[in-house]
Amino acid sequence: MRLYEDLRCLHRRLGIVQAAVIAAIALLLGYFWHLQVLRGKHYRELAENNRIRSVVIPAPRGAVFDRSGRILVENRSSFNIVMTAEHNEDLRGSVERMAALLGVPADQVRARMAGQGPRFRSIVVKSDATEADVALVEARRLEFPEATVDVVPMRSYPLGAGAAHSLGRVGEITDRQLQSALFEGIEPGIMVGQAGIEYQHNRLLMGHNGLRREVVNSRGVEVAEAELVPPVDGPMVHLTIDLDVQAAMEEAMRDKAGSAVALDPETGEILGLVSNPAYDPNLFATGIEGAVWRNLIGDPQTPLVNRVIQGQYPAGSTFKIVTALAALQENVITPNTRFFCPGYLNVYGTMRRCHKAGGHGMVDLRQAIAGSCNVYFYHVGVKLEIDRIAKYANQLGLGRPSGVDPPNEMFGLIPSTEWKRRVLKTAWYPGETVSVAIGQGQVLVTPLQMARLAAAMANGGRLVKPHLLKSVRGVPEASPQIERIDLGLKPSVIEAVRAGMISVVEEGTGRRTKLAGITIGGKTGSSQVVTHARLERDKDQHDLQPHGWFMCFAPAENPKIAMAILVEHGRSGGESAVPVAAKILSRVFKVPLPGAVVPPEVPEEPPVPMEARGPQHARIVVPE
Repeated sequence: MRLYEDLRCLHRRLGIVQAAVIAAIALLLGYFWHLQVLRGKHYRELAENNRIRSVVIPAPRGAVFDRSGRILVENRSSFNIVMTAEHNEDLRGSVERMAALLGVPADQVRARMAGQGPRFRSIVVKSDATEADVALVEARRLEFPEATVDVVPMRSYPLGAGAAHSLGRVGEITDRQLQSALFEGIEPGIMVGQAGIEYQHNRLLMGHNGLRREVVNSRGVEVAEAELVPPVDGPMVHLTIDLDVQAAMEEAMRDKAGSAVALDPETGEILGLVSNPAYDPNLFATGIEGAVWRNLIGDPQTPLVNRVIQGQYPAGSTFKIVTALAALQENVITPNTRFFCPGYLNVYGTMRRCHKAGGHGMVDLRQAIAGSCNVYFYHVGVKLEIDRIAKYANQLGLGRPSGVDPPNEMFGLIPSTEWKRRVLKTAWYPGETVSVAIGQGQVLVTPLQMARLAAAMANGGRLVKPHLLKSVRGVPEASPQIERIDLGLKPSVIEAVRAGMISVVEEGTGRRTKLAGITIGGKTGSSQVVTHARLERDKDQHDLQPHGWFMCFAPAENPKIAMAILVEHGRSGGESAVPVAAKILSRVFKVPLPGAVVPPEVPEEPPVPMEARGPQHARIVVPE
């Protein structure tokens, strides 16, 4: 009996062991099924990736042409010396030896090796290598099996610094850009737009990258090609730039700090854009050297700044066009309204002077615009008051962005009672209005904004949207890019101010622009950099001199071009900016420059206090 009980106990134990073994086998079979069926694809890919490496083939960026099909930006073939291995440490010694052979600075190599990369790590030891470099690598193939020579497209700018601020530049995508939604999906190491249309239309120009799948050995060295998906080039792009106009503007602005921009007054197409000093975008195409970059960003002349859209300057007497339009539209004056200018005016207890010491005498609106009479516009400004001036300035595109293609456009500033209360926490004083009426005080504008104003005067009162992109693959951009906003100004108002602008060139401060057979409308201006007292103390210091403005359109009967020109520290518009415009227009319309030498004009703005805090209810006193 006892033996039977012992056998029953043994059988129970054997059953438990059998159940455990069966359960273990079932678990193993289930896990194998999970690995091979449910997760089989994943692990097959991991195994495959141990011997297959995927390499992105950058697509050539789209070529860029001017409006007539002349090349502005293209691509050229370039050699990159690349070293690849499975682990970073496998590369370090080889990369350093290869860099020494190729003459690449050690610190540059260390920067590229820094950080943790993916399992298969590729290091570009030298970009844009020479044929001698390639021969050296091929001759040492056994010593450096990890080295390859890749043929890659390199951005090329045949114009050099020409049109640099319109075209922009490219560079390797930065860490910050990799975090940005604008560059989502772009791989590290890819060249992307960093400024100008290269940046603004980066996705369009990039095309679609290709892919090469390589069979590699245990060291990560390629032994065969498994698959090749060729890249798709970026599309051909035409800009609105006219290379002839661009060349004329660059020649006229040579050796001058400042900017010039020309628009088609009907469409807003940018025909030419110059910002001086400029830089050569080719410096960035292969990765700019640290010393060169430091020189550029540390240059006090700020060559990387696009002055046309980012330079903010007092408008000077060019702003008198805004004041005249507002006063006529609001029926504050008529074209025949006359004021006497003895050369000065007592406004709210502060003496304001005209740039012409002896005065202009009795002048109407046309004569006041032609002679840039400050006293006339002091009277008009007081009658209008600041908020009506601000309303029309904003309506005419000042103090707000235009929406132009190149990025980082500045807004400028048009002061008002609300602005001063909000920003400066104080009330507006009527004495300040006279400064704003002639474009001084807190007024700030960009050259592009003044070119839009000139275009509006040329086309009969419509505000156009400036833009650079004209067509893609030859198909015009029929998007809302071409915009014309009717300003609602009365035709008689436009004509009265246009008549004054034509007189500026025919007999006034802009007569150096006068060309045979071409009727030109324009307006000069000078914007103060420092107070008059400071300028009097340092009369010959260049960087304290006023900036010179000139905006114009031509031919007046059927305008084809509207321009704004600013010469930094040019003393006056008539002295510095007007001759630049004359050179440009003479080349554009193929007419000779006049031979007569016209004496330079004196600066058009008098010393204007930044704030006149006189009695708010004092009357204007006109000296007898």
